[in-house]
Amino acid sequence: MKKNVRGRLLGTGAASFAIGMALFSGSAAAQEVAGDGASEGEAIVVTGSRIARQDVDAPVPLSVVSNTDLQYDAAQNIQDTLNEMPQVAIGLTRANSNFLISGTGVATIDLRGLGDSRTLVLVNGRRMVGGLPGDSAVDVNNIPTDFVERVEIVTGGSSAVYGSDAVAGVVNFILKDRFEGVSIRGQAGLTGRGDNARFMTSFTAGTSFGADDRGNILVNFTYDRDDGLLSRKRARSAQDCAGLICGPASYSSYASQGWFNLVDADGVANNAYQGGSLFTFDRENDVVAGFPTGSGYNRNNDRYISVPVERYLASAIANFEIADGAKLFGELTYGRVRSNSRIEPFALEWTDVYTGADDLGMSITNPFIPAEVAAAIAARNSDADPDNDVAAIQFRRRQNDVFDRSNVVRRDTWRAVAGIRGELGSRFKYEASYVYGYMNDYNASEDIDNRRYRNALNAVRVGPGDVLGIDIVCADAAARAEGCIPINLFGYDTVDPRAAAYVQAVIPKSQEITNQQHVATATISGTPFDLGAGDVGFAVGFEYRKEKSVSDWDTLTNTGGNSGNQTPDLVGSYSVKEIYGEVNVPLIRDSFVDHFGLIAAARLSDYSTVGSVLSWNVGAELQPFEGLRLRGVYAEANRAPNTSELFSQPSETFASVADPCNGVTASTSNEYAAACRAVPAIQAAIAANGIFEYTLADLQGINGFQGGNLDLQEEKARTFTIGAVITPVQVPNLSLTVDYYDIAIDRAINTIDRTYSIQQCLLTNLPLYCDNVVRNANTGRVTRVDGQLINVAGYKNSGIDFGLRYWTALGIAPDDRLSITANYTYLIENSTQADPVAPVEDAAGTFGQAFSRHRFTGRAAYSVDDVTFSWQTKFMSGGDYVLNFTSNNPDILALNKIDDYWLHDLQVRYEIDDRYSFYFGIDNVFDTQPPYLPGTPFGTPTGLETGDAFDLFGRAFTIGANFRF
Repeated sequence: MKKNVRGRLLGTGAASFAIGMALFSGSAAAQEVAGDGASEGEAIVVTGSRIARQDVDAPVPLSVVSNTDLQYDAAQNIQDTLNEMPQVAIGLTRANSNFLISGTGVATIDLRGLGDSRTLVLVNGRRMVGGLPGDSAVDVNNIPTDFVERVEIVTGGSSAVYGSDAVAGVVNFILKDRFEGVSIRGQAGLTGRGDNARFMTSFTAGTSFGADDRGNILVNFTYDRDDGLLSRKRARSAQDCAGLICGPASYSSYASQGWFNLVDADGVANNAYQGGSLFTFDRENDVVAGFPTGSGYNRNNDRYISVPVERYLASAIANFEIADGAKLFGELTYGRVRSNSRIEPFALEWTDVYTGADDLGMSITNPFIPAEVAAAIAARNSDADPDNDVAAIQFRRRQNDVFDRSNVVRRDTWRAVAGIRGELGSRFKYEASYVYGYMNDYNASEDIDNRRYRNALNAVRVGPGDVLGIDIVCADAAARAEGCIPINLFGYDTVDPRAAAYVQAVIPKSQEITNQQHVATATISGTPFDLGAGDVGFAVGFEYRKEKSVSDWDTLTNTGGNSGNQTPDLVGSYSVKEIYGEVNVPLIRDSFVDHFGLIAAARLSDYSTVGSVLSWNVGAELQPFEGLRLRGVYAEANRAPNTSELFSQPSETFASVADPCNGVTASTSNEYAAACRAVPAIQAAIAANGIFEYTLADLQGINGFQGGNLDLQEEKARTFTIGAVITPVQVPNLSLTVDYYDIAIDRAINTIDRTYSIQQCLLTNLPLYCDNVVRNANTGRVTRVDGQLINVAGYKNSGIDFGLRYWTALGIAPDDRLSITANYTYLIENSTQADPVAPVEDAAGTFGQAFSRHRFTGRAAYSVDDVTFSWQTKFMSGGDYVLNFTSNNPDILALNKIDDYWLHDLQVRYEIDDRYSFYFGIDNVFDTQPPYLPGTPFGTPTGLETGDAFDLFGRAFTIGANFRF
């Protein structure tokens, strides 16, 4: 896995790092951004504006990653490079998606840590279909690395230029538009421990055709495979961990051999077997009283640190000049991504099968109950005290010998673009295009049919022996007719394959997701007149977009008939019509200042869901003298709710909640006690029993529904950037940028935490919380807590970005060259407010890709003759991993303190005649290991036992070659 941002990354400043300034070799740098066909002095369009500019200093902070950067990076998946930039937080990756269903192996981009749905991803300035059900977040697995000319990144609200979702910023992948010849690249990688093998091969070809080479076509085919990495391959995650304890003491009580509990008619533990209620089995399947340490299941033995991903990508781009000033263009992209999770077998509990109000568990007449346990039950039930009778056996059991719930994902994405662009005279240009995007994701895993499982547990003995299906049969005749074979859960590997086959769902647990996107755009731009300080630039246009999403679950999932909660299908669509305009007005040139100008943009959007939305920005640019350029922009941006947020039907959940009234007495004096006693049923319970409390069954029975909300409105963001580009004439080839950014999002879509709803309903009695909470009027106990999406949250993110680029000839050897690139972000604030009365929590200064106070990436590259040596580094300042973390254990508190984190990469590249190149790279040169951060209590991704912002693999090696003909 490539882990460091690369040498030729342009700093967080303007595109002027690479365009229009003689930083490298005259116009060569400009062409690196403008494209192969650009010529010096030609007006071009960069991300953040639709107006072509001669002086392409962008008015907003713009960072660029070139194709050369990706080569020095030996990038297999382009996300690996982008995720290391200081502006980019960790979105969905192969290292944190093992436990997702539809998102396994997805790769998304998250600017500033504000969420991947608030980052707009474009390809050649146009939208791409979302890669998740009902979501706009793009799966960049479908971007072929070798087809990318450059990546342009704008942070801050850009909705006025590009529309919804551009709240945190824009990532624009600019693909090659001309190529002559054939290029073949192959590479392979392996960690120093001999695992996480990665392979890639890429074929690119292009040619011109027609009279005077008026047409050009280029294609790319890419195949790559990442074998993934098992949790057990690293010592820190080889075993289940909780706090300071790893190993048997932390193993799951959902054991392969089962955990069994004898209960009475009230569901209370009955100490009927050797003075206790629990029993399990040893490896010889002998009964063991209780549940000794080491009896549980080591889940990390099965999990992935990083899921495997296999990609087949095919892309084509064609251009044809049909007349002077008129060019047809088309793009076609197909991506096939295959991935799979690896999850421990399902943890089945008696409540998953027995769902009736009077169901207590497995019958005590089950013929598989061990003889000594059955004798103890019989003894207890035949004594003179009926109050201590055993009524049922409750159980937990890992389903190793029944089914594998690890899912397999097949994700196919198509994108087609057709359009025309051209010139209207010498001052105006036009472009019209149509984009169609289609994503189909099918994921499936084995599962059980609850009805059949109950049938298989309802077994009776009808013969003298132990032959399944003859002596021991399913009690229900209809079940026997459909092939029911009794299931034996008592011990290791006791489930007969026929019983396992019967209880499995006939149709696998599956979800088929379809996202469709239609975008039609027409734009006219130009320079209609000169005010004396330069040409006034403008762009106006119209855009129509339609998004549709369908998420189709299998029937058992729809009805709650398998191991999961009831989940409905998603079907939703919306459309939007938009008009937009943009102006660039130079007011002063070569007077008392070199340049001063104003910019402005606005977009009026009419959504079929939220109605009319206005986005706009205004800004100014000032160059007081050569070598210094100042710019500032204020913008109001919007994000309309996506189809999932709007149209998801309520789905049932049994997530754990805590009622602060649990345990309240007449003398309890905490902040909730008085409000609890004000509930009549709770006061009555205290008067009768001295305490108000829940049983375990009460707590386990609290359900709730969460889903979309058709009444959602758009999120609103206010963004402000001000900065400078410094290119001192006294120091040739040096460029510095500094930019302050401030992003504030109001009315953000969020779900209020269910326990928080209970707490705040007691304290405030506000409908915002109380509408989510249902208490039984007779018992006072909470029976349901819902979690509907609402416009309730707020986010604020601010900081300062610095960028540096410098090159010089050292003179050690003829034509040698040293280049230095550095990007640094100082984070001022990264705060969240869950709802209007919740406290504001500022995580700036904690540790992480989005939270570390200081984040830095840099590279020094030295070239001599045909050899280039590059050294790159990444730094994140230390801090608390979890904000406001508390623990009574000082050793656990110490784990929360993260030291400053450094990573280093090395690459050596040898090029022959511009046609052949060979490279060798070492990632994480010093084999820096991530700290131990167990999921409990730090909330790190399951199976990692550390955070996903760290390098998870250790030292890794890459070797590759590129041939061009």
